[in-house]
Amino acid sequence: MVKIICATVVVSMMFVVAGCKPKTAEESLSIGVELGAKGDWSGALKMAQRAESLSANNVPALILCAVANEKLGERDQALDVARKAAAQNPESFIAQYTLGRLYATDPTRYSDALSPLTRAAKLCDFKDKNTLVLLSNITVALRSPSAGNWLTHLARTAPDMVNNAAFRNSMGIVRAQSGKLDLAKKEFTSAYGLDRSNPTVLYNIATFFDRYASNRRAATQFYQAFLRLAGDDANYAELKSNATTRLAQLR
Repeated sequence: MVKIICATVVVSMMFVVAGCKPKTAEESLSIGVELGAKGDWSGALKMAQRAESLSANNVPALILCAVANEKLGERDQALDVARKAAAQNPESFIAQYTLGRLYATDPTRYSDALSPLTRAAKLCDFKDKNTLVLLSNITVALRSPSAGNWLTHLARTAPDMVNNAAFRNSMGIVRAQSGKLDLAKKEFTSAYGLDRSNPTVLYNIATFFDRYASNRRAATQFYQAFLRLAGDDANYAELKSNATTRLAQLR
C-alpha cells in the first residue's frame, strides 16, 4: 500500500482534470487512493473496481474496494470483496488482515475473524501490532485459552503496551480466568492506576472482586464507581444493567 499511496499526484490529477479514464490498473489505483484520502469513497470505489477489472486478482485494488465499501456503509459488500482477496491471495498479509479486521468490527463475528487474523499474524512473523491487538481483544472476549499467548506476543512486539490500561486490564481477565488471582489483582491494580477514568476497567475490577476474590465490599464500591463514571453513555447500557442488578443482590 505504501507504493500506492506514494504514487505521483500529477499523473492522477491529469486524468481527473481531463475527465479521461485511466488506462492502467496502477493509474486507477493511484487516483482511487487519492480520492479516498480526500473522503470521496464513491470515487475511490469506482477507481478500485476499474483497477481490478484491468488487472484481475489485484490485491491492492481489492483491498481499496473493500475499504471503500466499508466507508460507504456497505459492510456486506466489503466482506465479500475482502473474502475474495484473502481466498485468491492466501499469502497476502494485507488481504488476511483486512478480512479479519472487518469481521472483528462485529462482536457476533469474532470467531470468523480468528482464522484470517491468525494467518496475518504468521505472515508478518508476529510483528504487526495492529494484528496482535485485534487477536488479543477477540480471544479475551471469547474467553479463548489462546488469549494469554496473543497478549504475550503483543507485549514482545510492542513493549510500550505494559503501560497501557486496556492491555493490563486484558491481562487481569486472563489471569483471573486461569485462577491466578494474585497476578490478576496486580494487573487490575495496574490498569486502574494507569487510567482511573475508564469505565470498562472499573467494571472488570468490580467483577473480579465479586466473582473471584469474594470481596463484597470492594465489588460494591467499584460497581458504584463504574455506574457514576459510565453515566448516561449508551455504550455501557448492558454493563450498567448488570452492575445495577448485582448491586441489588449484594446488599
